[in-house]
Amino acid sequence: MSHGRGPGESGGVQIVAMRFVTGRVVAAVSCALLLSYLILVVARVDQQPLPEFDAFYAIARAIAAGGLPASHHLYALNFQIRAESFLDRGLGRAFVEPFVALPPAAWVVIPFTVFPIWPAFYIWDALGLGLCLAGTVWLARQEGLGRDVAPLALAIVASYPTFTALGEGQYDLLWPLCLALFTAAWWCRSPWGRWTRVAAASFLFTFKPDLLILAVVPALAAWRRWTVRAASACLLALAAISAAVVGIPGLLRVPGIESYTLFHRFPPTHDETVLAILWRLTGHGAVSQELAWGAAALALSGLACAWWRNPPRTEQDWKLALTSTVCLSLLVAPHSLDHDLLLLAGPAVWTAGALRRSGRDLRWLAFWMILVNAAVILDDSSRFAVPVPLVPFVLLGAGVVAWRARRVLAVAPEEVVPGSEAVIPARS
Repeated sequence: MSHGRGPGESGGVQIVAMRFVTGRVVAAVSCALLLSYLILVVARVDQQPLPEFDAFYAIARAIAAGGLPASHHLYALNFQIRAESFLDRGLGRAFVEPFVALPPAAWVVIPFTVFPIWPAFYIWDALGLGLCLAGTVWLARQEGLGRDVAPLALAIVASYPTFTALGEGQYDLLWPLCLALFTAAWWCRSPWGRWTRVAAASFLFTFKPDLLILAVVPALAAWRRWTVRAASACLLALAAISAAVVGIPGLLRVPGIESYTLFHRFPPTHDETVLAILWRLTGHGAVSQELAWGAAALALSGLACAWWRNPPRTEQDWKLALTSTVCLSLLVAPHSLDHDLLLLAGPAVWTAGALRRSGRDLRWLAFWMILVNAAVILDDSSRFAVPVPLVPFVLLGAGVVAWRARRVLAVAPEEVVPGSEAVIPARS
C-alpha cells in the first residue's frame, strides 16, 4: 500500500513552500532597503537643516526652558522665531518652519531636548523606526496572518514614505502603533487595558488629526461602541488641556499661522492632495483653496451617503470600508506630504487580512504597494517633471477599489452578528 501524498496534498505543500520562499525574499529585500535608509540618513551633513524636526525641537526646548508661561505664546510667530534663533548654523536663516501642530506634539519632544539637536534627532529617529516596526507587526498579528506577519510588516515599513519620514524626524512613524493600540483596545476585555490603549492611541492621533478628517463618518457609524465613545472623550480631554495651556488668545492665532504655513511659507506644490492638483492647474490663489475645501465637503457628504446606503456588517467588511476612508481622507487632507502616506500601513494590513480570509494571496496588495511607492518617487523626482502629482490619483483609485472589493471579499453570511449593521461584530 502506498503511503505517498495525494495530488491535492502535494499541491498544498508546494504552495506553502512557495509562500515561505517568497516571504523570505521579501523580508531580505525589505531589510536591505531599511539598512540603506538608515545609512543615508546618518550620512547626511551635519550642517544640513532639518525643517520638521528643527521646529519640533526648538519649540520643545523653549517650553522646557520657559515652562507654562511659554506655552501661552506657542503659536505666536515672534515667539517661534526667537525659539529657533539658535538654529542658524551659518546658513543665514534661523527660522526654519512654523510650528502648527497641537501642544502634545511639542510636549512629547521635551525629553529629547536634554541632548544636542543632532543626537536628539538620531535617537528620535531610531525610536520612531522601532515603534513603527513594532506597531506594524502588532497590527499584523492581530489580523492572524501567521507567516505573513514578518515579511508584510517589513515590506510596509521599508516603503519610500518611511525614508522621507526618517529624513525629517516626522511623527508619522508612530501611525502604525496608534492603529495597533486602537485595534487592541477594541477587543480588550479589561477596563484598565481598554482605557490605557485608547488614551495612548488618542494621544498619538493628536499629532496630525488633519489627515483623517473623513474619519468622522465611521466614528458616527460605530458610535454605539464603547471604544469610539472613549476615544472621543480622550480627544476632548486633550483638547481641553491644550486650550487651557495655550489660552484663548493662543488658539485664535492658529488659523493665521496655519494659513501662513500652507500658502506662503510652504505652498502645497509638493503636497499629495487635491489641493496640490488645483494649485498647479488653477494657479496660486484663493480659487484653489476654495475648490479644495469644496472637494473635501463633497467627499465627506459622498462618503456619509455611501456608508448610510451600504453599511459594513462584518469585521472584514468594516476594515475594507475603513481602508477606503483612509485613502480618501488623505486625498482631501488640507496638507499631506510623502511621509504622511505611512498612514496607509493600517489599511495595507487590513487588506492583507481580508485577502487571506477569503483564500486569496497578497499579489494585489503587493501591486498597490508598488504603485504607491512608484508614484511617490516619480512625484519627488527632478528628472520626471509631471504636470500634476500622481499620488492623489492612486489614492482615489485605491479608495474606490477597496470599497468595491467589499462585494468580492465579503465574509460568509453566518459570520454576521444580528443587529450589527452599524457596529463591528464580535470577533469569532
